[in-house]
Amino acid sequence: MLIVNIIDILFYRAFLSKIYLTAGVDYRFLSPDAAQELAALDPPANAVLVQDSYAGCDCRDLLGTIREAGRKAGRELPILCLRPFEEGQHQEHQACQILGPEVMPVNRLTLAGVLAELKAASQARQPVAGPREILFVDAGRTLLHVVRAALASSGFRVVSARNAEDALALCRRHAFELVLTSVLLPGMSGLELCRKLKEDNAGPYLPVIMLSSSDNALDMDTAFNYGADDYLLKSFTAEMLSKKVSEHLDIAERKRHNKILVVDDSKLIREMLRHNFVKNGHCVLTAENGAKALELALAEQPDVVVTDIEMPEMDGYELCEHIRKQPELRNTLVVIMSARGHASDIKRGERLGVSRYFVKPFDVEKMHLVVEQLLGESYRHLKKEHEHVLSSMSALITALEARDEYTKGHTARVSRMAMRLGRAMGLGERELRNLEIGSNLHDIGKIGVRDAVLLKPGRLTPEEYAIIQEHAVIGAEILRPIASLAPVLPLILLHHERWDGRGYPTAISGEDIPLGARIIAIADAFDAMTTDRPYRKGMPLSQALDIIREEAGRQFCPICAEAFLTMLDGEAAAPREDLAEEPA
Repeated sequence: MLIVNIIDILFYRAFLSKIYLTAGVDYRFLSPDAAQELAALDPPANAVLVQDSYAGCDCRDLLGTIREAGRKAGRELPILCLRPFEEGQHQEHQACQILGPEVMPVNRLTLAGVLAELKAASQARQPVAGPREILFVDAGRTLLHVVRAALASSGFRVVSARNAEDALALCRRHAFELVLTSVLLPGMSGLELCRKLKEDNAGPYLPVIMLSSSDNALDMDTAFNYGADDYLLKSFTAEMLSKKVSEHLDIAERKRHNKILVVDDSKLIREMLRHNFVKNGHCVLTAENGAKALELALAEQPDVVVTDIEMPEMDGYELCEHIRKQPELRNTLVVIMSARGHASDIKRGERLGVSRYFVKPFDVEKMHLVVEQLLGESYRHLKKEHEHVLSSMSALITALEARDEYTKGHTARVSRMAMRLGRAMGLGERELRNLEIGSNLHDIGKIGVRDAVLLKPGRLTPEEYAIIQEHAVIGAEILRPIASLAPVLPLILLHHERWDGRGYPTAISGEDIPLGARIIAIADAFDAMTTDRPYRKGMPLSQALDIIREEAGRQFCPICAEAFLTMLDGEAAAPREDLAEEPA
């Protein structure tokens, strides 16, 4: 669920972010002047939160913009009004009358409850997701069986077409994740099919992988010139195909999250670039001058800004200077496009940290390829930085476990078991990656718990247990400054919540607890029960499974518990050492 917040008070951003993080809700911030961007958001907003008043904007005009965005999306957007105080009935009535009876007043005490209601209503409206579908196009049947067998274990459903015409008809009726097509087809070739799919596709970005028996470099170049995203020889193995498909689906998912801000006072150039980037799967924002672009950049934090130089209000150079001064935009890449092609202009751009400089007129396709290259380089850099951070955190976990010989290996065992359960429950690649990171870092907050409590050999007093409980919050706070770990924070913060609402630190219950946190909770409890402690021996596997069975629907999520018990069915007699060495 996505909540869009239209606010102009910086203080509100901090405490709203904390509430949303705890509630497991996605959120974005827009300034009042950028409210018109609401209609173009992808994914669309599920609700909008506004202030009770603004410095330079009439609330009623803003509400009109929000309602218009809802009409364009074919639905009515719930509107919440954030009140700066805990109000009585009379004041609440006044808030509704000023903004309209359909606007729901909220404050810092009531917002979490309203979010829970909206989240439940949103989930109730969502259809149950079916298997991810891939279209395979080939005249024969033999290769179809090979492809289906190769992708079955990854949870994909392969739909087949025997020619390009049937494939185009299927693509008009279904939203496929990816297309695998042979080059040689009866009638229209796979190359022409690829070109039509790329030109006519009005939906989300659709990767196309060409399959061929030819390893000729010219044939490969021809396929890429027709718009293919990759080229694979038909002598592929199941592992090669599965890896290639996962790689391109990851790229497609990443593109949907990439934001490109196009800034030019020429509407023609803005629309030309916007169309090209959208066609290739990116989320695109536009602005007609540097001042509006800066405001939009601060609200949306784009990955790339493509900007002209000569514009009213604020030119491209000023925009670059302001971007470089903003800490939240430190990773934003800047590409300049200008009719000014003097060496001095290009040098000035370099001094401002501009990544590329295009002289108008320029080739739009070349611009797209350069932006794709920059995004790819940025992703690899951030991934490397991410891996470095994780290795550092892992070293801290190892140091933490070295304080207590009875917890050595706990993190690795919990991670292995959580990943087994995540795969058994059919989690996607992105969810599995987050689960792996979250399970490896779930106890990092124990670094902030003093040894006298953490290493106490006997039972803890209520006061000491309260200190131990703080580790979930401490862990989330330690990792919060690392932007790339934002999706993992709820798993670390909430992995000690209970299905019945009697857990900590927030006492939320049921499906309000993120699925990854529910999975880690079972893996963590299972390892704690079956591992020796100073005050007791680890219990047999069968006894631990009986406890999980009894606690399903109370301590543990019943769906996760059932999947866990099914996964370990028949292993109750296996030695503990064998189970611990199960690969992730």
